[in-house]
Amino acid sequence: MPLKRWKDVPLKIKLILYIVGGVLIILSLSTLVTITTVNYQAERLAYLQGVELAKASSHQLDGEMQKNMAIARTFAHSLEEYKSRDREEVNRMLNNLLYYNPNIVGIYVGFEPDEFDGKDAEYAGTYGHDETGRFVPYWNTINGEIDLEPLVDYNSGDYYQLTKRRLQDTVTSPYFYQGIYLVSYVSPIIHEGEFIGISGVDVSLEYLDESVGSIKAFDSGYAFITDNDGMLVTHPIYRDWASKKTLYDFDDPVISDAADNIKKGKGGTFETKDPATDKDVVVFYEPISTGNYSFLLVIPKEEIFAGSRVLATELTMISSLSIFFMLMLSYFIAVSITDSIRKIISDFGEIAEDAVNGNLDSRANLDVDVDFRDIPRGLNKILDAFIVPIRETIRMSKALSEGKLSARSRLALKGEFKQMGDSLDDLAQHLDDVIDDSNAVLKSIQENNFSREVFVNGEGDFKVLTEGIEETRKTLLQTTNERIMAEKALREADQVREKELHHRIKNNLQIISSLLFLESERFNNQKVVGAFLDSRNRVKSMALVHEKLYKTGSSREIDIQEYSQKLLQNIVDAYPIQKEHVKINASTEYILLSIDTVLPLGMIINELVSNALKYAFPQEMHGKIEVIIRRKDENILLQIKDNGIGLPEDIDIESNDSLGLKLVMILVEQIDGIIEIEREHGTVFSILFKVENSD
Repeated sequence: MPLKRWKDVPLKIKLILYIVGGVLIILSLSTLVTITTVNYQAERLAYLQGVELAKASSHQLDGEMQKNMAIARTFAHSLEEYKSRDREEVNRMLNNLLYYNPNIVGIYVGFEPDEFDGKDAEYAGTYGHDETGRFVPYWNTINGEIDLEPLVDYNSGDYYQLTKRRLQDTVTSPYFYQGIYLVSYVSPIIHEGEFIGISGVDVSLEYLDESVGSIKAFDSGYAFITDNDGMLVTHPIYRDWASKKTLYDFDDPVISDAADNIKKGKGGTFETKDPATDKDVVVFYEPISTGNYSFLLVIPKEEIFAGSRVLATELTMISSLSIFFMLMLSYFIAVSITDSIRKIISDFGEIAEDAVNGNLDSRANLDVDVDFRDIPRGLNKILDAFIVPIRETIRMSKALSEGKLSARSRLALKGEFKQMGDSLDDLAQHLDDVIDDSNAVLKSIQENNFSREVFVNGEGDFKVLTEGIEETRKTLLQTTNERIMAEKALREADQVREKELHHRIKNNLQIISSLLFLESERFNNQKVVGAFLDSRNRVKSMALVHEKLYKTGSSREIDIQEYSQKLLQNIVDAYPIQKEHVKINASTEYILLSIDTVLPLGMIINELVSNALKYAFPQEMHGKIEVIIRRKDENILLQIKDNGIGLPEDIDIESNDSLGLKLVMILVEQIDGIIEIEREHGTVFSILFKVENSD
């Protein structure tokens, strides 16, 4: 429907369409979601029931097979410890077991030659024995009555030879014997670690078929058994398939995949068309633990999902009825609402006509439904409040036209009336703000503050005034900024010169260090050479400070951690002999120190570590030197430890004639530090000092 025509549709029809359409969509979607969810849960529950039924049936069959195997295993264990070796007594026991277990077709034992009683030759060709006389009695009911005959094919049959080779319980695949298909449960007889024979029971496939055939699933579901090679052991519909047909013979990829899983001893589920009934079915298969068999449960899909379909139909009917009743209810609601609105609209039309004609005393009728009563009541409030703002607006307009900028609205107006009054107030206030803002900018300029901008721009002649003040301020601000930039450039030039100064000082100190080294080469006296080298190390420690300042670009602070590691490396390089047997370890924190502190501190480290290398480890004595720099409360602690021979007790560092130790004391005083010495287990110099400018 075009937009113009839709606007012409009555409100009653629109409400009915909106309410009915909305209810229909919501209920339809909710019904669809509910049915979908219920269907999914019902189908999932049906699948779970099938899986549980397959597992339960598999366990039931496994229990029956374990029972048969238990008979063979128990009898085998009994014969392992059997002392009497009485053939007649064993035959009576076999006869009784067969009699009291009607599900068993045959029960037997088979011993190796002369392993039962050593009398095989005496029984050759006698009743229940073959021509060898071996004790191999086979009690069976194949012909209906209990009969005894000797075992056959024990030299080649799996029931005997496979059990003998594996020395463990064996469940054979189905085989044909004397007109029936049998499955044998065989257990080895082992005496003193040696295989001496077997004990076994035979169960007919007909019995297994009856056991499996008694299992019912839903209405027409059925079950059957296969071995792990896919050979059908039982089938309730086509019994002639048993022991003749495999799952692979059906030429169905889905069934073949399931056969592969069965061969691996796995369980699962698949959907296919049943070759026996030509119905779409769901097949559940589970391995049977005893023996190489699997249980398969076949259930038609229509039976599995029948419950969910019935439930979906019922839900659809319920939802349809709900939708119908909701549609009727929605119609009556829409009619009720539109009738009340129609009355109010009619009343509003009469009031609008009176207002056009200048009659503001007309009022809306309050005799409407209680839910809509606020509408005419609100209109009457508007009419009651309409005359007062109009009169106030007239008064304000007249005052502004007379140039009275201090005039303000005196009424607490609301809504658009308030906006109208506020607009008049804003006009007067804006003119006052232009004057006040201009005065504030001029006052800031008088105080040399040119950052204060003109925030309030006037109109007309006032605009010329405010723009002139702003242009003046910008000119003064630009002049001030240019002066600041010039001062900044001068400071940067000073920093470059200061950095270059550190570079030149470092180079000069390195030249002095080189000259001291060259001068030491002219002397043979080791004390003189040592003095030159000590002086050279002191110079290098100072040069290293200026090198760090030059590289970092800082003229004030140095990282003592990085500086101390470089300094220690220089000291070690100066004493190539000692570094072979003395190890130096540094444990320093990241601390920034000023050049005034780093210079004396570096020379202290140089003096004390050099002394330790020269005197603490005589005659190539092995040891270690440790340098520690860390924070301690508000102070910094420098410790230099060695585990050498220790500082002699008669040496007083404060009155010693050694230039190096005197220099240490002077430098400690220079940084306002305190020095302590420990002489136990080597020597420990501890220097505590406070640095105000450390980081």
